[in-house]
Amino acid sequence: MDIFHEQIIKRKFCVKDGLIMAASMVGAVIILLLTMMIPQLFMFGIFILAGVCAAFYYITTSIDWEFEYSITNGDFTCDRIIHRRKRKRQFSVDLHDTEEIGKYDAEKMAGKSYTTVYQVGETAKGVGGEWYLSGHFEKYGNLLIVFSPDEKTLEAIKPSLKRTVSRAAFANLPQTESKC
Repeated sequence: MDIFHEQIIKRKFCVKDGLIMAASMVGAVIILLLTMMIPQLFMFGIFILAGVCAAFYYITTSIDWEFEYSITNGDFTCDRIIHRRKRKRQFSVDLHDTEEIGKYDAEKMAGKSYTTVYQVGETAKGVGGEWYLSGHFEKYGNLLIVFSPDEKTLEAIKPSLKRTVSRAAFANLPQTESKC
């Protein structure tokens, strides 16, 4: 049986995003004021205004991220979508190589070292209903993924995990056995 599931997660607006927007607004105003004060630049004022507006739009829309999780027959892929104009692959892993999965606890994970860490959830700090997935993957080394799955995503992940990993992660949930 083929498994395919997608989930889109909208990243929450945080203080850092507000600071980026405020700094770009202040920078735009300063550039426009300097353009009006310097006589040699005043002739090119309309072009500078257009450039500043375009740069301001690009910067403010670049902080609008969404993450798309897709599970396809044991492959877990995550893409970052930037304001619906650009898609960037974050990672793609085979779930059969997963060594551990569960609810994310930053204190529990603090003592472990990972080659690569991806935080691809609703928040950047891993708070809320985040889960983690870790393992040694050929392309990434020791990898830790912190993500925000819904129930359907977890159900799509579960059949692709090793039996011991699945039972440890979903011990309180009833195990579905294969009907082959």
